[in-house]
Amino acid sequence: MNARTARRKRIIRVRSVEHQMAEANLARANGELANLVELAKRLETLRVDLAMAKGAVAGRALNTIGELAMRLDIAQESLTAPLSNASQRRDEMGARAQSAMVREESAVRLYERSRKSAEAEQERRDDANRPHRPRTGMRLRLIEGGAA
Repeated sequence: MNARTARRKRIIRVRSVEHQMAEANLARANGELANLVELAKRLETLRVDLAMAKGAVAGRALNTIGELAMRLDIAQESLTAPLSNASQRRDEMGARAQSAMVREESAVRLYERSRKSAEAEQERRDDANRPHRPRTGMRLRLIEGGAA
């Protein structure tokens, strides 16, 4: 293995680690987004389930239900910005993971090309260092006392 091939092998290791880190960041961003979506669904469910009782209801109960509904609405509204940020972060991490994968695959291709080139060069050198052997087969021989 020559220096170029060894360097490219080290680059593959670095690119592989970068790709793994990008995939881990993407998984973390997906988890954050999933948590926020689940939280938004729970808030929606609580708001829908907050129904008024039929019949006679005390004023305090109505006041409490109204206040709780207002707080749930505020919580839902304040969740929109983190949801959009998490979605944006997930998209960005997905693009980074894709880019890291492309760089890793490119490094692997360069390494393979370098390795094949080094093998061909080594084979050429081995052939150049091989001692010359005369070929057997048809060759022109001078016959003693032959045609003059």
